[in-house]
Amino acid sequence: MEPLRTSLILAILFGYSSLKGATFKATPERYQVFQRVSEKKDDTFTYGFRAFWGHERSNKALNRLSILSENQYDYPTPESGCGPTAMLNILIWYEKFGLIKALSRDANVHQYKLNLFNEIDRRLSTYAGQTRAELNGTSNFNTMIVMDELVSERSEGVLRLHSKSVEAPLTLQDFFDIQPNFRSGYLIVRAKDPRTNNLRSITHAVTFIRADRAGYITLGTWGEIYRGVLKKRGASQWFIPTDRNQQELKIVSLIQFIPFKPITPADHSPQ
Repeated sequence: MEPLRTSLILAILFGYSSLKGATFKATPERYQVFQRVSEKKDDTFTYGFRAFWGHERSNKALNRLSILSENQYDYPTPESGCGPTAMLNILIWYEKFGLIKALSRDANVHQYKLNLFNEIDRRLSTYAGQTRAELNGTSNFNTMIVMDELVSERSEGVLRLHSKSVEAPLTLQDFFDIQPNFRSGYLIVRAKDPRTNNLRSITHAVTFIRADRAGYITLGTWGEIYRGVLKKRGASQWFIPTDRNQQELKIVSLIQFIPFKPITPADHSPQ
């Protein structure tokens, strides 16, 4: 078996054992966890959050370079699969460095990733009330809820996941805010159709990997690593990759995640 594949399997299977001896930040902070609220009158849903005080789990900054860029076209219904794929990239990273335990002990890496993708997709479809299709993507609120569920369940209830949406135009600081420890996130963007050069009607999710003080941001999408900068064009903000063979991306928003260990029960006052 190839050394890289072997190390990935061992990291997935045994990385979670480090959680019990994990280091958490000493000063507690206030976090928010999104949830869905049913409106019984017309059977529609609204979204709100519950507030917690808790501690953030520490992690080495260089470990961010291990965040994957899976290709959504390797997974079912790829045309709208960017959301589950971005979630997969983040969850595999969480597993590798011991934040959460693995979904299973399947030694076949490709099959393991496919199983995890299908589990993510199944949960998203349950909240959406329909199976994902080519032209209906993933709700950001449902993504926040499912990510929190998976982090909570697979840390055996130890951890929860703070979520926040930041609308464009973004600043470099918005990316620095989710750079330390196990913070993560993904961009919501509009990509161009290579056949027409027009913006696609459906938005696209792109995994955030890292940002640096020189102003460069590194992203993962379509199985590739994109490195580039933010630029304004009129009223719009764009991500411009340094590789001219890669697509420019019009930025819509940034979804941020922070795993934390609650120290108080949830604040159930309306939010």
